[in-house]
Amino acid sequence: MTNPTAYNTTNTSTSNRSIGAILINAGRLTQEAAERIVHKQRDNDTLFGETGIQLGLITQDDVEFAIANQYNYSVILNGQSRIAPNIVAAYEPNSEQAEAFRALRTQLLMRWLENQPTTKALAVVSADRGEGRSHLAANLAVVFSQLGHSTLLIDSDFRNPQQHLNFDLTNRQGLSTLLQGKGDGSLIRSIDELRNLSVLTSGPTPPNPQELLSHARFSVALAQLSQRFDIVILDTPAASQYADANAVSTRAGATLTVARQGHTSMPGLKKICDDLQRLGTNMVGSVLLNF
Repeated sequence: MTNPTAYNTTNTSTSNRSIGAILINAGRLTQEAAERIVHKQRDNDTLFGETGIQLGLITQDDVEFAIANQYNYSVILNGQSRIAPNIVAAYEPNSEQAEAFRALRTQLLMRWLENQPTTKALAVVSADRGEGRSHLAANLAVVFSQLGHSTLLIDSDFRNPQQHLNFDLTNRQGLSTLLQGKGDGSLIRSIDELRNLSVLTSGPTPPNPQELLSHARFSVALAQLSQRFDIVILDTPAASQYADANAVSTRAGATLTVARQGHTSMPGLKKICDDLQRLGTNMVGSVLLNF
């Protein structure tokens, strides 16, 4: 995966650099143009970014790029990555949707990680397909990574996997390969554009999805991955159609349920929540999506 335009910063010293220096170093601004902005800025007593935009020498995207670099915060330019545009936390960090994902992250930090510091795996569960479960899992993984947590997103939906599509990854090997004992941690792919984020795709669809996810090997793998990563987010199959989600949730230890306004059957969702509670998983909350 190439990374030509990511707002990803590997140099921790960038927080001490100016917006102009960052843009020059990134090839987004010439030295001459920066000097024009500085002269105009001094005359008008305005901010560098504001002045550069007024002069037409830089864009708002350029300013956000530089600020992201200053704070070591990974975001991506719209249209400049093959990562799916629905990963709004990566593309539009100032949007209402991204802010909602950050608010959810805060709630999870308080209700989940602070209360269960040894349980780092969270299963994201919904009753049916089309309710935004994979969308939420992906964006949630991004906002955790943007906070500086090393984050792993696992696609445990062997039935209708989505995360390889979201992050433009091949899916010839993945979780199913690992659980069959044919692979190891090298199957995990780092997302170059988004520092601190890694993805383990579902892998080829196995003939026995539930058996693989119920095997003790899955518990062992999750325990090992929880030692390697700060946060592990698991996307799951539709819970009303398959028992796979129950197997994933019980092994993760914590579950976040997802419903979609005007789409989800509330009685059906309640049954799934009751079933998961009887299995002993920690229900850390529910999210209602309205897209």
